[in-house]
Amino acid sequence: MKHFKENKNSKKKILVAEDDSDTALNLKQDLEDLGYEFPIIVDNGVEAVKKSKEIFPSGVLIDIQLKGEMTGIEAANEIGELGIPIIFLTETIDDLTAFDALKAIPYGYLTKPFSSKDLKLTIEMVLKKHEADVNTIIKTEDKVAEKNKELIIEKTDVSILLITCIALIVVSLFNRNVTWLQWVLFIPSAIMVFLAIVSLKKQDPVEEWEVPPFVTMIVPAHNEEYTIEETVTSLASVDYYHNGKINFELIVCNDGSEDRTGEILEGLKEKFPHLRIVTRVPPRSGKGKGFVLNDALEISKGDIIAVFDADARVEPDFLNIIVPYLNDPEVQGVQSRIKMYNKDENWLTLMQHVELAGFGNTVRAKDILGKAGFLGGNGQLVKKEAIYEGGGWDGFAVTEDLNLSVKLMIEGFAIRYCGETWVYQEAVQTWRQLFRQRARWAIGNFETLFIYGTKIINSPMPVFRMFGVLEHVAFYGLNMLVFFGFVVFFANLIAWFVFHQVTLIRMDAPLIIGIISAFGFFPGAIITLARDKVNIFKLIYGVFGYWLYCFHLIPLFFITVYQMLVRKERTWAKTVHSGDEEDKEAEKNDEEMPVGELPNN
Repeated sequence: MKHFKENKNSKKKILVAEDDSDTALNLKQDLEDLGYEFPIIVDNGVEAVKKSKEIFPSGVLIDIQLKGEMTGIEAANEIGELGIPIIFLTETIDDLTAFDALKAIPYGYLTKPFSSKDLKLTIEMVLKKHEADVNTIIKTEDKVAEKNKELIIEKTDVSILLITCIALIVVSLFNRNVTWLQWVLFIPSAIMVFLAIVSLKKQDPVEEWEVPPFVTMIVPAHNEEYTIEETVTSLASVDYYHNGKINFELIVCNDGSEDRTGEILEGLKEKFPHLRIVTRVPPRSGKGKGFVLNDALEISKGDIIAVFDADARVEPDFLNIIVPYLNDPEVQGVQSRIKMYNKDENWLTLMQHVELAGFGNTVRAKDILGKAGFLGGNGQLVKKEAIYEGGGWDGFAVTEDLNLSVKLMIEGFAIRYCGETWVYQEAVQTWRQLFRQRARWAIGNFETLFIYGTKIINSPMPVFRMFGVLEHVAFYGLNMLVFFGFVVFFANLIAWFVFHQVTLIRMDAPLIIGIISAFGFFPGAIITLARDKVNIFKLIYGVFGYWLYCFHLIPLFFITVYQMLVRKERTWAKTVHSGDEEDKEAEKNDEEMPVGELPNN
């Protein structure tokens, strides 16, 4: 790689390894006529490897059946490890030799006898392809170096956050006074009350398109045999037509699946001709959801890109309802509401349903304030041109959807929220799965806050939109202090009622501050559940159940900080989708996943 950078603009050197003297001399003459710098001729594999290491040529032409103690294929393998492109010179060869030659990963072949024109075209094509490959590698290396720097920033910032919280707690215990904490916790509570009130207003209306845009739906899929058939059937059956023709395509990216996902998809191809299947295999597969989405983006035909998880289900009128939200030059993205189709499985799945309904209500308020919605992994629609302008999805980001959302808004674009239609997805059914999933979300928020915080503040976005973005990405930052606040409250409660002691740790803020801090959560939860027209019993059960459920955010903070401090790389470690059946093997694999692995969903 280093030699390529140094010699990139110099005259090309070509090495020829050929034991037939007539062929070698003819090649030397042709290469000189084509303008290549002093073509070097050797007649054996050992010398070819030695010379390649000495002069590092731009390319090597080597006889596939080179005689001597090192064959042409063996020499090509060693030269190829230097990053030098190989062109095999061949005559008629047997199948075994051809198979061995493929292992050297040659860039091209020239079949003897060949003309000067064939030689020129082959070399030019090979060198151009090699240059493109090297540039891609250099670009990737630069990106990895950038991400490694960001990783250091994230570790530093989360350490500062942790140390600051601990220092504040220690000082408070020493002084036996946490009045400051009441004011700090009052801020998010007041914001929740404010957003709950704003959510009662109507959103800006939308207008139908004169000509509805063509939509590309993309579904990344990795080992999704339990849900992929229902997902494809649901998405492919959407009622979105123009002039009597289907006005969308569905691309499913099978990213290195080792189960029956590929087989099921092939079976669905005949049923849905607008289904396109992209199969990614190692070493390309398993690199991250963002990379999968970017691959699908390159072959997409739609002006609007809709992204779904492999457990998604939608109503037939989904696109007809949500696409008009993008009929605004300022708006580049829209997120639908998310519901859990297995919400009645247990208490945990029900609370996730309430949680995402509450999130939708909050984003609705931010949409009203300044079109500061956020893209989720499921049911997001974005204009293709905006994705390219934002640099595509970041394959290294833990939450590629949040990353894209923030990049778009930094560029001055708006993102809307559509609560009129929704995507059904599968809620995780165990606390272990939930913590793995939410740790990924929390890390994604911290990543975005630490890397893009300054850019968000300095961006041209309107004040209310900036407020919405910062509030969203900083959401998990106060959870340690919330934990400390509850410890102080219960310690005082025990002192008052059990030991009949005076207050152990003072909390001297005005009463109204304490009330709002304690109960600011409830208005938004009540409004959220009321929108679904539940009866009074379910409303009360949902509100107080969700309040208890939210206590998981406290241990989640510590899990998140730990994972951010110890993690070394970012991978797409997906959430297990078991469908309507209990997948015991998947559950077993999930339980064996080491700490620090992060789920996709």
